[in-house]
Amino acid sequence: MTPTEVQDAIRAGAVPVDTRALEPFAAGHLPGAVEIEFNLADLAERAAMLIPRGVRVVVHAEPERAIAASVGLLQDAGLEVCGHLEGGLAVWRAAGYPVATLPLADVAELHADPAHHLVLDVREPYEFRHGRIPGAVLLPSGEAWDHDGGLVADGRPIAVICSGHARAAFVASLLARSGLPVRLVAGGMFEWERRGYPVVRGA
Repeated sequence: MTPTEVQDAIRAGAVPVDTRALEPFAAGHLPGAVEIEFNLADLAERAAMLIPRGVRVVVHAEPERAIAASVGLLQDAGLEVCGHLEGGLAVWRAAGYPVATLPLADVAELHADPAHHLVLDVREPYEFRHGRIPGAVLLPSGEAWDHDGGLVADGRPIAVICSGHARAAFVASLLARSGLPVRLVAGGMFEWERRGYPVVRGA
């Protein structure tokens, strides 16, 4: 699909799904895109868990060899794939269409001033009970599609965190679609605990 065809599909209700890695996605992506990083082994399974069946999507995948696999795996997940962006982000930019970014937050920054953010933990409940950032709110990634619109940050940016970054990247990009102020916590709980920062355990 050309950039114009992709834009028309988005205006008609299609959701851009970006299967690139976090770093290029954070640096620039189609406005309204949700990120599910490409992995041949489990992309279909993760997409099926995160996005309801039948949702119409447009795929943005790079490099070229990842396009056909991304399209096929998202179809296997039960999504209605309209097509993919031919030429990638470079062609999109050249056509004059806007590009969105996803701000990242370092765990040290979050630890230094935790009250400045609403910390949203998107892991599973058992992971949350095992150890979480004090004051964090739980929203499992598999429930975010139906509940993201009800989240209120009281004017604070929402710091989205998971174990590493895969689930947090999806939820952060989904919340950004709703116009919420989000930042993805790079390194996740692995890095938070590795640095010896405080955690709360139990129910």
